[in-house]
Amino acid sequence: MEDGNLIKAEKFYEKEMFDSALELYLKEFPNLDNEKKIEVAKKIAECYLYKEKPDVEKALEYENIVLNGLKDKDLLREKIFYSTILSERDPEKAKSIILEIKDEAEKNGYKDILPEIYNSIGLMLWNTKESEDYFIKAMNLSAENHDLENYITAIQNLAYMEAERGNRLKAMELLQKAINTIENENEKLPKTKRKSFKESYSDLYDQAANLAMDMEDFDLAMEISEKSSKY
Repeated sequence: MEDGNLIKAEKFYEKEMFDSALELYLKEFPNLDNEKKIEVAKKIAECYLYKEKPDVEKALEYENIVLNGLKDKDLLREKIFYSTILSERDPEKAKSIILEIKDEAEKNGYKDILPEIYNSIGLMLWNTKESEDYFIKAMNLSAENHDLENYITAIQNLAYMEAERGNRLKAMELLQKAINTIENENEKLPKTKRKSFKESYSDLYDQAANLAMDMEDFDLAMEISEKSSKY
């Protein structure tokens, strides 16, 4: 196995150069042991889904390889991503699957994966009262779980939806709530980790700054931009 190709593939993947990463992952995939194949199959599925010209069928093919190598909670968690891919081809079936996943996770008390499930359901039911309810459930439970990623995702989803509805002030309130959370968390980190942490949420700051520009609140847009670059 040419480890160098996988290292190069990972670098392309991290830079979201999915077509380049995919070529190298596929080249090495047949040579991998079973455990490594599951890990790389997930990356291949993601590359097929997110590359410039997505290939949903291929993404599903490799995601099925991942599912066949997992069990119990790990399998249930991975089915969330499977339903996300499937929603590109068969939205109704994807909704049915994610709702089954939700029922099983709730039945088994898997609180750690429920916020991600709720966020996924909210996206599939986009811009309905039901979707709003699921985003709020995701936000509240992720706050309880200290799950920062799904907490911010839920708030961003709610903000996008409010903005689409024309409720820009409400959307901005939500985004500022998310930004304040990130700013507070950033202060707790060692200085050496602050830049990478803040950059991982750059889309949040961009979303808020763009909304402020749309509202013609240029001072607020500048303030948000300055926060995004302050480590």
